[in-house]
Amino acid sequence: MELVIDRWLHVLAGITWIGLLYYFNLVQAVALPKAKADNTAAGITKHIAPLALLWFRWAALATWLSGAYYLERSGIGLGN
Repeated sequence: MELVIDRWLHVLAGITWIGLLYYFNLVQAVALPKAKADNTAAGITKHIAPLALLWFRWAALATWLSGAYYLERSGIGLGN
């Protein structure tokens, strides 16, 4: 049962991580130059981007740690 919970944590963290990556590359990268041209980029760069980057970092860490834990607990291990 413990491996099932860890697998779900790993999958959800990975979905969050990759989803935020797509957000940065496909949404924010396109919208930011347009917002700077209209002088409305302050809201994006001061409020939205830092929060999204915070979630991005923690999702990446949770994905890696839960994946490493899952490999160790399943008997595969990191060094094998």
